[in-house]
Amino acid sequence: MTSKSCKAKVTIRAGRKAGAVYSALAPDMKKLQGKNERLDISLQKPFIAFSVETDDLASFRANLNSYLRLADASLKCIENPTL
Repeated sequence: MTSKSCKAKVTIRAGRKAGAVYSALAPDMKKLQGKNERLDISLQKPFIAFSVETDDLASFRANLNSYLRLADASLKCIENPTL
């Protein structure tokens, strides 16, 4: 089986909460990047953009899913801190 590079850029509208979500996720993205992974997050208010590029599909899916779930959880915590 041949390994293919997988790449995606996902932009999320976070409104006024974009800065807070970015601050929550940016440190992890920089620290957890592996040698065959290129992960990036950028803030362009009111949007947050994730860029994920890996050398295999399993790693790509895992990274993309993790960061989308973390972004969703961050937004929910900011919107309703009593949960």
